[in-house]
Amino acid sequence: MLNAHLVAETRPAALKENIVCLSGMRVTVLSPRLFRIEKDPEGRFCDEATQAVWFRDMPPTAFTAREEDGRCVIETEAVRLTVCDPPEESFVTFPDGKKAPLDNTGNLKGTYRTLDRCDGDEWQPKAGSAEAPRKIDPGTGVASLSGAAVYDDSASLILQQNGEVRPREHPETDLYVFAYGKDYRAAVKALFMICGAPPVLPRWALGNWWSRYWAYTQREYLSLMASFRDRGLPFTVATVDMDWHPSHGLPDGESGWTGYTWNEDLFPDYRGFIKDLHAMGMKVTLNLHPALGVRWFEKQYKEMAERMGVDPATRAPVPFDIADTDFINAYFDILHKPYERDGVDFWWIDWQQGTKTRMEGLDPLWSLNHYHTLDIAQGHETLILSRYAGIGSHRYPLGFSGDTLITWKTLRYLPYFTSTASNAGYTWWSHDIGGHWNGVKDDELYVRFMQFGVFSPVNRLHTTNMAAFSKDAAAYKNGTGLIAAEFLRLRHAMIPFLYTASCETTEKGLALIEPMYYAWPDAPEAYDCPDQYLFGRQMIAAPITEKSGGDGWVTRRVWLPEGTWTDVFTGDTYFGAGWRDMTRPLDSFPLLAKAGGFFVLDGKPDGSSTALPVKLTVMVFAGSGEYTLIEDAEGGRAVTVFRSEQLSENEQLVTIRCDDPGRILPRRTLTLAFRNVTDGAAEVTADGRAAGSNNRLEADHTLITVPDLTPGTACAVRIRETADPVKKRNTAVLRIITESEGVNADREKAFAAVCAAASREEFIAAVSACPGTALMKKRLSEIEFE
Repeated sequence: MLNAHLVAETRPAALKENIVCLSGMRVTVLSPRLFRIEKDPEGRFCDEATQAVWFRDMPPTAFTAREEDGRCVIETEAVRLTVCDPPEESFVTFPDGKKAPLDNTGNLKGTYRTLDRCDGDEWQPKAGSAEAPRKIDPGTGVASLSGAAVYDDSASLILQQNGEVRPREHPETDLYVFAYGKDYRAAVKALFMICGAPPVLPRWALGNWWSRYWAYTQREYLSLMASFRDRGLPFTVATVDMDWHPSHGLPDGESGWTGYTWNEDLFPDYRGFIKDLHAMGMKVTLNLHPALGVRWFEKQYKEMAERMGVDPATRAPVPFDIADTDFINAYFDILHKPYERDGVDFWWIDWQQGTKTRMEGLDPLWSLNHYHTLDIAQGHETLILSRYAGIGSHRYPLGFSGDTLITWKTLRYLPYFTSTASNAGYTWWSHDIGGHWNGVKDDELYVRFMQFGVFSPVNRLHTTNMAAFSKDAAAYKNGTGLIAAEFLRLRHAMIPFLYTASCETTEKGLALIEPMYYAWPDAPEAYDCPDQYLFGRQMIAAPITEKSGGDGWVTRRVWLPEGTWTDVFTGDTYFGAGWRDMTRPLDSFPLLAKAGGFFVLDGKPDGSSTALPVKLTVMVFAGSGEYTLIEDAEGGRAVTVFRSEQLSENEQLVTIRCDDPGRILPRRTLTLAFRNVTDGAAEVTADGRAAGSNNRLEADHTLITVPDLTPGTACAVRIRETADPVKKRNTAVLRIITESEGVNADREKAFAAVCAAASREEFIAAVSACPGTALMKKRLSEIEFE
C-alpha cells in the first residue's frame, strides 16, 4: 500500500444526470462546451480516474438528447454535439451553423516531451549517427481554429483510489471534446477543471536560477554564490547537477549517472553547504537520474536492499521499479526524505532513460513526476523540475525542456514553443537559458537569450560540462555582461508581478505567457506572429532572436492589435493596429504595455530575498484599466487593486485599494511611474485626505512617490499632463537623438529641423532630409502621432 501522502485526491465519477447511454457508447456532458465520448462494444465504461483526468463530478448541465437520422444529438445552451459511431466521425455544430469535425482539424498544437538535442524545432542526431535530423511535432492541445479540439485519453492508465496505477481492464475509446470555439482561455480552464490545476509556484521559484553541469567543490560553489551577492546579482535557486554524488572512479566501471550518496570529496560538509546557501536566500535542488536503481556502494544500499527483499551480501542492485508500490515507498522514505530533512528543497528529475516499465503502458517519467510532486508537498512548497509526460503534466511543475543547442535557431524557436504549450495547459516551461551545449560563445546571443529568459516562465541559466564556458555575466565583455546583469536584477524585481501570475494560473486557468490569438482570436495576424506573445495580459513581448550586423541594433517586425501601446523600455508609443518595424539596441527589445496597463515591481529588492516588498514601483500606462496584485504569506493573503481611469486626453486618475485582513504587508513606499506623462502635475490623497508625495521628472516621464503607506490605505493619484503634444513629441525626439551616435553638429541640426515639423507629413519629410545616421532616422520614424 502506498504511503498516504502519495495518494492523490480524485473525484472521477460523473453525475448520472450528466450521462447519456447509447448502444455500446456513453456520452457525459461535463459542461455546456465539454463532452466525454466513450465507446466499448460491451458497454463497459470507465468511472475511475486516469493518469490525465481526475475530476468528472461537475454540477448538472442543462441539455437535451434526441435521436436524429440514427445518431444521438445532444444540445446545450452553447453548442450541439452529434454523436456518431465510430465516435471519431462525430461533430460539433455552433450557433452560427459552423460544423467542426472531431479530427483536430485546425488544432493550434500543444507541447513536446523534451527538446534534448534540438536546434530550434529540429532534433539533431549524434555525430556519426546514420539517423537524419527530424522536425519535432508539438502534438495537439485544447485550442483549435475549427472551434473543437479533441483529447484522446484512451491510452491513459487507471489511477486507482489507493494511488496505484494499472492498465484498463476493458480498453475503450475515450475522447474529450473541447467545443470552446475561439475562447481559448476557457478551453484551458476546462482542461484544468477535469485534470486538476497546477500548484501556485513559490515566490523564490520565480527569481533567477543558477545551474551548471560542473563538478564544483563546496568552497567553489559557495564562493561563486557569494560573488553574485557582492556584485548585486540576485539568485534564488541553486541547482547542483549530478556531481553532488560520485560520478567518476566508481567500482568495476559502474556508471556514474545514478547516485544517492553525497560526494564528500567535493562536499565534505554537505549539510553545512545547504545551510550556507539558505543563509544567502537561496533554495536548493539536486539532480536525479534514478534509472540504475540503488547499487552496493551507496550508503543507503543495505537499508534499501533489506526493505526490498534483496540480500545485501550478494551486492545485487536494487532495481529501479516505479511500478512497484513497495519500491515507491522506499524510494522516498530512504533515498529522498532524509536529504529533504537536511535542507534539500526540491528535486530535478533528469530522466532520459526510456519510456517503458514492467507495467505495459506506464511511462516512468509520468510516475516520477506524479509521485515526486505528491511527496515533496509533504512539508515543502510544491515544486519539481522535470520533463513533460503528456496531458495532465501541468500538475507537476516545472517543466525542464532539456539539453538544447547554443544557437540563434534555438532562441528563435523558444517563444513559439513556450506560448503554444499553454494550449496543453503546460504553462511553466523552464529552458536552459543560453542553451546547453555545442554552438558558439556569442556575447550578443547571451544577452538576447537572457532577455527572453527574464520574460519567460522561469529564468534558469544553465550550461554543460565545459571548463571554458559559463553563463556568469562576468564572462561577457564590452558591456554585454553589464546588460545581462541589469536584466537579472529586473527579473528579481518582477517577482510580485510573476507571483500574481502564478496565482492566476492556478485559480483562474490563465497563463503567464499566451499566444497572441488568445486575446485577438478573430485577427488573422494574431496567428501569423508566433515569435511574440502576451505576458501577464498586460504586455506584448517580442524578443529579439536575430543577430545584429555587429553593432547590437536589430529591427524587429511586431504586430500590434488595435489600441495604444507603449514600450516599457524606450517609452515609444504606438497608436492603432498593424505591423511595425521596431529598431532596438542590445539593451532592450520590444515590450509593449497596453493602454491602462500596470507593471508592478519590487522597488527596493534586498539581495536574493523574496520577502514581500517594502517599496513598490508601479509602471502606469495611460488609459483605463485594472490590475490586481496578489501577495501571500503565512498570515493569509493581501489583494491590492490598481485601477486607472482616463478622465480626458490629458488627465488620468489612478486608485489603489488594498485589502489585507491578515495584516501581512509591511508599511511601504509606493512609486507610480507614469510612462506616458512627460511633465505631470499631480494631486495625491490617502483615505480621502491630501497626502505628502514627491513629484519627479525622468527623461521622458513622471514619477509620483507616496512614502510610508499603512497597509490598507486607499490611495488616489490624479495626474494631468502639462506638456502640449508638440513638446511631448519633441521630448521623444530629443531622447532618440541624444542616444544616437553621429557628428554632433549634424545631430543638433537634426533636432532643430525635426522639432520644427507641424504635421506628421512634415515630420517624416524632416526626418528623411535631416543630417544624421540611417539608424537615427529609423528610430525617429517610429515616433507616432495620435
